[in-house]
Amino acid sequence: MTNTVPQTILLLPPSRNLVTRMTGDRLLIEDLPDWLGDYLGEQAINLIGRDVETILEPALPGLSEFIRQSSRQKKNLHGFNICLIDKHGEQHRLLLDSFLPADGNKQGLVAITIQEVSDTMPAVLEKATFCGLVGCSEPMQRVFNKIKMYAASDATVLITGETGAGKEGVASAIHKMSTRAAKPFVTMNCSAITETLFESELFGHEKGSFTGAMRSHRGRFERASGGTLFLDEIGDLPALSQAKLLRVLETSQIERVGSETPIKIDVRVIAATNHNLEKSSQNNSFRADLYYRINALQISVPPLRQRSDDIGLLIQHFIKSLNKRYSRKVSCLTHDAIQLLKQYQWPGNVRELRNLMERLFAENQTDVIGLRSLREWYEERMNAAKYASGKDYSEVTILPWQQPIRLGAPESESITLPKINGEKKLSEAELRRAYQMANGNITKAAKLLGIHKATFYRTLKSLNLEREDLMRQAS
Repeated sequence: MTNTVPQTILLLPPSRNLVTRMTGDRLLIEDLPDWLGDYLGEQAINLIGRDVETILEPALPGLSEFIRQSSRQKKNLHGFNICLIDKHGEQHRLLLDSFLPADGNKQGLVAITIQEVSDTMPAVLEKATFCGLVGCSEPMQRVFNKIKMYAASDATVLITGETGAGKEGVASAIHKMSTRAAKPFVTMNCSAITETLFESELFGHEKGSFTGAMRSHRGRFERASGGTLFLDEIGDLPALSQAKLLRVLETSQIERVGSETPIKIDVRVIAATNHNLEKSSQNNSFRADLYYRINALQISVPPLRQRSDDIGLLIQHFIKSLNKRYSRKVSCLTHDAIQLLKQYQWPGNVRELRNLMERLFAENQTDVIGLRSLREWYEERMNAAKYASGKDYSEVTILPWQQPIRLGAPESESITLPKINGEKKLSEAELRRAYQMANGNITKAAKLLGIHKATFYRTLKSLNLEREDLMRQAS
């Protein structure tokens, strides 16, 4: 049965920022998101122009001082924590960031972004953890079920999956669930062993068997006696090494290098690869007989992009581990930060996510990590995608922290623009509205109108307008 992570009662939807205006000593509401109005029992539009300290301070204690400090210091402030209690009596932690508008004509305005802190309850994390593996998604539940079934067998297992997906963790879980759990779990990375050292590393050697053999050496098979031997990246084994491994699997006997005495072994072999070994066996780059020998049982580990529901749990799992290692007290990432990470494709899978969490711990000293902390990493990923594909994503993507302060009509009052094909001349009002809805992004504005970006620029020119004119008009 698939485990599900309960959602918090208060989920903050994408909406306008809370915007305030300082008029003398008074702090007035200039704009606010609909969910906040609903929480206060009023329509958001009816609260515009009302006093912040009278209307909002009782629900969000400390908000007024946070806004005043940002205004006095004339800089953006980040990471302010507020506790809000919903109508069900549930407590919610909110993270506030302030942003002062760059436009000098908007002096006195302060925009506040409000993110809900997504705490994953320890009990939920514990329930979703299986032999050190974390996941509540359907693909991972299938993996867990196979681990339970295959642990009772002594047959070889082939674990397939992309680099960083967690293949060694699956192998370790099979060992822990098996009757061999009290015996050694020995690993060997086949891609890190040269062909000349493979036989010695796997089977061992006798003293004096070759230059430099100063003493007898037990190989991995002997060290794993009674337990499990995990051969990682088995697809990288050279052809001669494949033949020697196949013979050992068939006979359950090894011979140390320099010895003629066979040694009986009792070892379960689990192999892993990020290659398509069936295809490799067909083009003769991997022995077909070895492939069929190690592929008695198979587990496919899903890439992280196919189990995005597990990202929040994995983040909390890494936070728990890193807190212990570095004696920290980080509680969580914000809801918005986690949502951004769920949109990423994770070519490095779980290993890449773990490395990102290490980086966030090194770069942040707060107990809650928000969206702003991901800015540099996100831009690095955008640049990497640009160089890999040759496309410039800066024109088609507005980063979450680049969203401008939005004033005026609520989202529900936005109109749908007609999509116009061909070179039909558009009006100045249509261009301005599309430009406003696209937050100043020409490519997105053109897409809203159903025209090419070049057509948008030609229309601007025909109307004797510059891009700066639209910016002034749309602000």
